[in-house]
Amino acid sequence: MLKKIMMFAGLLGGTALVSGQALAAADWGPCTPDSTHTYSAVLEKTITDTSKNASGTVFRDFWSWDLGGSYQATCECPPGDAPTTVLFKASSPLPVGHSEGEREYYIINDNIQISADVWIAGHKEEDVSVPFENIDNLTMSRVGCDVDGKDGSWGTGSRGKLSLYINHPFVGEMTIPSTKLLDIFGTTKAGVYSAIPLASVFFSGHIIVPQGCELSSGSTLEIPFGEFKASDFKDRKGQIAKNGTKFTKDLQFKCTNIADGVKIFLRIEGMPNANDSNAIDMGNPDIGAVIEGANGKILVPNDTSVNQELSVTALVDDTHRTASTTISAYPISTTGKLPAAGEFEGGSAPNGHQCLPHRNRTVLPPRNRIYPRARSRSAA
Repeated sequence: MLKKIMMFAGLLGGTALVSGQALAAADWGPCTPDSTHTYSAVLEKTITDTSKNASGTVFRDFWSWDLGGSYQATCECPPGDAPTTVLFKASSPLPVGHSEGEREYYIINDNIQISADVWIAGHKEEDVSVPFENIDNLTMSRVGCDVDGKDGSWGTGSRGKLSLYINHPFVGEMTIPSTKLLDIFGTTKAGVYSAIPLASVFFSGHIIVPQGCELSSGSTLEIPFGEFKASDFKDRKGQIAKNGTKFTKDLQFKCTNIADGVKIFLRIEGMPNANDSNAIDMGNPDIGAVIEGANGKILVPNDTSVNQELSVTALVDDTHRTASTTISAYPISTTGKLPAAGEFEGGSAPNGHQCLPHRNRTVLPPRNRIYPRARSRSAA
């Protein structure tokens, strides 16, 4: 009697197993690849308007990718000759952060979040915001149906675009390691998808916020030399004018988006005197102005090898810090000749560059908005 009960139970189990297989086979639709295709995009982008490097700022369509290529898969189709379309689904493994209506931004790090739009290939040819499900490619075909024994080829995911959300401002250059952004699935029956993605989109790269400094006091710094006799310059080629004085100025800069560890250097740009390249042209061929750094070395105009390092403070808020240095300026004779009497003046534009640690390159920022000018009168 015990043996019969066990046999009966075995028959019941077998019947249940066959029934389960029949249900699974009836639920057609999923498209399954031999292996998931990988799209790897590299982002290199600069936020040119530094004022928008602020919490809550959204950059729609910040960057796009177009990698080309396609992938193959087989879809479960109902028997027969009727053509069918392929429906697509896309999801991201990243945690959701900021949302705008149906648009979701995914957390990349503490500073930025990314929203993705994926291009649907076929006759759809439209960008759709991730996540989405059951988006029809509008292409009627039997391509890829398992019952026909043929693989299909698709390109959905090869193109797309990203929108950027600033969660917290950052400075300098942000490096994004290779990160899976989204997975793409396909089916011929709405809601029935394979667990294996047709394709995955990864991205990596850099987002740069331009760095720069400007004078705290404004865009122009004037250094009045006063009045001199013409004879004060005679026979003093390369020397400060007789009775001349070195005028020392403390420079304070407001710096934006300067990362920790960055060294900032000041150099001089301007028209050099035709007779003495160490001096700035003053509109008089016999007279020039020399600018020295705090270490007493001449800051030769347009010479990138001669510069003055600035003292930089810690961040005063998320993106700003201050920098300072001292310069001295004085008039010299560039020829040793008696200069013509009259008023003379000149200008230069101190510029800066930052040396970034841990990278083998120097980045030149936009020109600092500082224009020191000198004035003097040569009286006979």
